[in-house]
Amino acid sequence: MVVVVALLVVAVLVVVVGKVLAERMADSATETRAEEVRELLAGTTPEDFLAFNAGVKDDGSVAQQVRDQSDFVNVFASADLSFIRFQPNGWWSGFTERCVVAEVRADGVHVEVPKTACVRVEAPDR
Repeated sequence: MVVVVALLVVAVLVVVVGKVLAERMADSATETRAEEVRELLAGTTPEDFLAFNAGVKDDGSVAQQVRDQSDFVNVFASADLSFIRFQPNGWWSGFTERCVVAEVRADGVHVEVPKTACVRVEAPDR
């Protein structure tokens, strides 16, 4: 009985330590990725994404650069807002959920890292 309890305690500790380590790695990795997204989108406007499908055909366009990101999920674009999701991954993704979300507006780019999967992050009301 003592051996079973000891093994159970060790198993719980391994899970807790793994979760804490995964959270720290996820926070670090997604913040690094958020900074890369800020740099990628610096100086862009919502108009850069309005004709996204046409824009990805222009070599070197910001639309093409965004689409070619390995963690790119999708873009919702309107005249005043482009909402872009990136789903970063790493060994920690099985333990945590993260999404890098960029809002491109006329007044600049805002990047957030919600602690949820991208499929659950709703586009803001325009």
